[in-house]
Amino acid sequence: MNVKKRRGSVLIVILVLITLASLLLARFMEDNSLELAMATREADRRRLRADAQSELELALAVIAEIRSIDLNKIHDHSQGYDDPHAYAGFPPREGLEVKFEYEDESGKLPLSVLTKNDLIQLLYSLGMEQRDAERVSDAIIAWQSKSYESIEEEATDAAYQRSTLSFRPARRPIRSFEEFRSIGVAKEQFFDEAGRPTPIFLAFKDCVSLFTFPQANINTASDAVLLSQGLDERQIALIRERQAEIGQRIVGTPPYFRVTSEVQQLVGGGLNMTKFDDEVILMWVRVTVKEGRAQCRVSALVAIREDVAYPTAAANPDTDPSLGLSRTGATTTTVRTTGTSTPVPRSTTTNPSPYLTPGIEAPITLGKSTMSGRVASKTIAYPFQILAWEEDNGTPPAPKPPADSDDLPAPR
Repeated sequence: MNVKKRRGSVLIVILVLITLASLLLARFMEDNSLELAMATREADRRRLRADAQSELELALAVIAEIRSIDLNKIHDHSQGYDDPHAYAGFPPREGLEVKFEYEDESGKLPLSVLTKNDLIQLLYSLGMEQRDAERVSDAIIAWQSKSYESIEEEATDAAYQRSTLSFRPARRPIRSFEEFRSIGVAKEQFFDEAGRPTPIFLAFKDCVSLFTFPQANINTASDAVLLSQGLDERQIALIRERQAEIGQRIVGTPPYFRVTSEVQQLVGGGLNMTKFDDEVILMWVRVTVKEGRAQCRVSALVAIREDVAYPTAAANPDTDPSLGLSRTGATTTTVRTTGTSTPVPRSTTTNPSPYLTPGIEAPITLGKSTMSGRVASKTIAYPFQILAWEEDNGTPPAPKPPADSDDLPAPR
């Protein structure tokens, strides 16, 4: 009897050990699979990031070539750069999905050069009441100007100093759309009680740019932008019909305006075109690459021409008394580059190649000759300048709800 009890105890112990070993083995496999998934994801991210940058370079190369062919101008993506692979004549690598998107930043109105009347007309065309548009425009101009005091009580210097956290107006062009949260009168129209942007503010952001450039591109300008500059609905309809006549267009006539005089001939004389041009000056180029479940997206703000500027940071008013209301004159801006639209050398390098083995002397011909025997320049003649850069490697998966909870996680 005792022997049978001992045998039963041994079996129980063996079963317990087997169970523990199974649990440990399962946990070990789970940890390894997680580490393997993380390593694979990191490898995919790096590979796709390189692919996205290569695709972006392809898009810029195609834009540069089209620009050099078409009178040194870029008007619209229908010129042929909407599909760079089709233009270049080769597909992306096997297994890679590529999507190109273009947003003409110069199709908007540069906020820093808009007058009070321009802002009133723009806000009114977006659906704001006339009186509210006048008050908001006055507050925005006072925030940016060094020589103008707002007539609205909520947007005066005294009102800003009486706030919970005392501050002063910027006295320079707006550098971020978040600044509107501090501008009196404007913040009540552009944000609700919870601090969320209102529809009028989202529409306003789509119509103005924080960068400064000479004129807006009429080929990509929105209806609200055109309305704010004096065009009526009939004239806008004529422009949209012209842009949509793809199948009925005369051979050789593009679906965009090559010169602004074409617009005046189309809609009739008497139209003020001083704020409009016919070419792209500043553009967002976005490239999304996918392979399996991995995804990467890069976005670059590209200055097609060089007469693009960005507002400088304001000096400290406590140490620079010239920032008071007595100062007059135009607000300075930081000009990224100067000159004509002809590409110029962007950078030079005099350092030897970093890929040489340490301790090995570089050959005399390094960086001086090419395979054809011609002398190569050390100057990189990059066609455009990238002013802003964004990357997105895909949204991480939503966290799982706790085992003892039936609630779903909140959306990201």
